[in-house]
Amino acid sequence: MPDNTWFTPYKLLPSKCLSLGPSQGIVFELSDEAVIKVPFQYPVTRSLPTDETNDQIYISLRSLALFKRESAFYTVLAKYPHANLAQRLPSKFLSGIVLPRFRSLEQVWSLHTSKTHFTWIKQLVNAVAWLENLGYTHGDLKILNMGIDSHNQLQLFDFGSVMHYDDEGFSEQVLEDHFALATCIHFIASGVDPIAKANSYAEVQQMHSTLKGGQGIVDEAAREFQEVIQAGWTGAVSSFSSLRKGIADIGDNLVDQSDLPEAQSDVDHLTIEEDPRWMNEEAYRAAWQAQGYETPDDVWN
Repeated sequence: MPDNTWFTPYKLLPSKCLSLGPSQGIVFELSDEAVIKVPFQYPVTRSLPTDETNDQIYISLRSLALFKRESAFYTVLAKYPHANLAQRLPSKFLSGIVLPRFRSLEQVWSLHTSKTHFTWIKQLVNAVAWLENLGYTHGDLKILNMGIDSHNQLQLFDFGSVMHYDDEGFSEQVLEDHFALATCIHFIASGVDPIAKANSYAEVQQMHSTLKGGQGIVDEAAREFQEVIQAGWTGAVSSFSSLRKGIADIGDNLVDQSDLPEAQSDVDHLTIEEDPRWMNEEAYRAAWQAQGYETPDDVWN
């Protein structure tokens, strides 16, 4: 049987893990102010090939690939920052991405007024329009990938699925992001996520069809954004920049987006050790191949 115990590049305490389980990456608490996102991998085993082992190889390699993509994109954001796109903090963790610790948007939503909700919507739309201007789309827009910082400003993060306009499938992903953004706007305005009401995958698919077909019902609290929400759901959005123009007159004006947060100091945690089991991608592939396994190159689907 394969070993189901995944590990990361560092010896991080399980009690500090903020993720529900291994997905694209694992997030750990470093302090009250910072978290670290790291890739993970399953250990190389000498068992006979099984579907479960092949799955572990695939998702481990995918975690490594997504980490490289996300790390590279944070380098882009360091050069072209935006007030509502999370910035990586300087640190000595070469195999980890250290970020400020944000409050969950879902958890703090009810503590704020509609005026603040409208501000967050504008900040979110401005952020994705900024990505568009840089030639990217987020690739995984959802409420779980948004937080609220210490200044009550919305922050968009998790760029492991980010796509550049030169990438295959970019146009299709933009349409999906238009749809997802509309759902996020609906939630921020009303506290209601129509997709979250589904109790099965079949119901999720049915809800998607309903929304894309123009039959979705916009909650009363989100009616001021009804036009842009319906446009996103039905695929009638021309660009994120056009959405920004469409909501410019709703509510009060935003704070100047050039007013970026002050730079953070280095995050240095010398008590955290590297895990000696960790292998870079080349060594990891070689170790599995030595056991007679294939290591796929296409790990994006």
